[in-house]
Amino acid sequence: MAYNTNTYFILFLPIAMLLYQILPKRYRWVGLLLSSMAFFVLISDVLIYWAIITTAITYVGGVALERIQSPDKKVKKRKQKHVVQLCVIAVVGILAVLKYTAFTLDLVNQLMAKLGNDTSFQAGKILVPIGISFYTLQAVGYLLDVYWKRLEAEKNPAKLLLFMIFFPTLMEGPICRYSDTKDQLFEGEAISCDSIVAGAIRIGYGLFKRMVISDRLYWFVNNFYRPSSNYTGAMIIICAVATTVQLYLEFSGTIDIVIGSARIFNVRLPENFRQPFLAKSAAEFWRRWHISLGTWFKNYIFYPVTTSKLMKRWNKYGRKHMGKYITMVVTSAIALFPVWMLNGLWHGPKIPYILYGVYYFVILLAEVMIEPAGLRFWKLIHLNPEGRIVSCFRIARTWIIIFAGEMLFRAETLEQFITMCKNIFVGDFLTHDMYIEVFNMGISKSDALLIAIACLIVIAMDLRLEYYPDTLEMIPQLSRPKRWAIYYFMIFAILIFGAYGIGYDPAELIYAGF
Repeated sequence: MAYNTNTYFILFLPIAMLLYQILPKRYRWVGLLLSSMAFFVLISDVLIYWAIITTAITYVGGVALERIQSPDKKVKKRKQKHVVQLCVIAVVGILAVLKYTAFTLDLVNQLMAKLGNDTSFQAGKILVPIGISFYTLQAVGYLLDVYWKRLEAEKNPAKLLLFMIFFPTLMEGPICRYSDTKDQLFEGEAISCDSIVAGAIRIGYGLFKRMVISDRLYWFVNNFYRPSSNYTGAMIIICAVATTVQLYLEFSGTIDIVIGSARIFNVRLPENFRQPFLAKSAAEFWRRWHISLGTWFKNYIFYPVTTSKLMKRWNKYGRKHMGKYITMVVTSAIALFPVWMLNGLWHGPKIPYILYGVYYFVILLAEVMIEPAGLRFWKLIHLNPEGRIVSCFRIARTWIIIFAGEMLFRAETLEQFITMCKNIFVGDFLTHDMYIEVFNMGISKSDALLIAIACLIVIAMDLRLEYYPDTLEMIPQLSRPKRWAIYYFMIFAILIFGAYGIGYDPAELIYAGF
């Protein structure tokens, strides 16, 4: 039961709303918990026990951190450190065993085969619960926040479980901090006409992105990654652009749906996208794309590494003996490496995902290294680094980085990605039959025209959201003719132009398996 299915909209969400509304205010959070547990079970069946185990470890760890007492502050701190380390290892260990055992054994088998050893290890069938990567990061963040005294430990384990598996965030995020949502989840504010309208607008915009564009592009993009495909020249450029557009609209469209779903219950989830294609660098792109994941790594990996005692010693030594520039580069490399290695691993047990993390580590470190020279270059040729000409150049350069990165992310193997990159320069860049070839890949001319028009609408909306972030929230405040024109356009665009019915399969929720 994905967020874009009839089952979700016609059955699950209305029943969850009804259950929530009929309960007394103080118990409405229980309705959300029951709905979230039902959602989990409908998708992962009895595997919900893994989420319950992770929550139990997280709850016990948080409470234990607050109950540790000692007249000696150093002893108390050491005991708390041992508790948080043990709990983090336990919850991350569950994730690692379930998701990466088969992958690790496969790598071991390949290595042993190359060494001439016929021994083969088999992991058996390991079932992975839905959303485990998301709720594991939330558990680790919660434990560290309690350890750092950023929040008080939750005394009710059922409330902590709701935070962990709240159904709108379970499959694709956003990854929340406990302080982001705890008051809203447990306040029990009644569903109102305003909350339903606000949620429906956001859901409608998400469905427009998914059904009109992403679902149409899905099978077209898949054709490029079939083992038998052998496209060259401009077709690979089309592949890179189409892959990025399809992934962005599938992911951001789904996030719109889940934010809208939560908004109905008066829960405001953090935004996960902020016009990423307006970024002028790879670093800025990641401040705009999958914001909650980037924020998590910044708060719980990057900052702790940069403020560690070892790093402080290095900074002091480096400035004295190697200069500010070398010190800055080495500091950046040490802090960025674990972030991007873990980022790649978090996405899943697949070599292209891991290399995707390595790719952005190299790109971001290169940006740090060349930034001083870049600023001197623009000054030398009398151009403002923040001016329109330089900004357009930087955005175009960032697009190339993004398109190549998403093609690596989508590739089935590293070999496939390398072959596709080589094929850009193989044979004629433009061929006479390329036009025919494109329209023999599961997309018609009318589909292509519709995708182009819909993309222009999304681009226009993104440009407006850049300057007016509350645009969607402001729609109900427009005059009646204007707002109803928007409502009818959204409804009929989805009903008439949405990709569904015989011959269409909705795009898979690519992050749902994480």
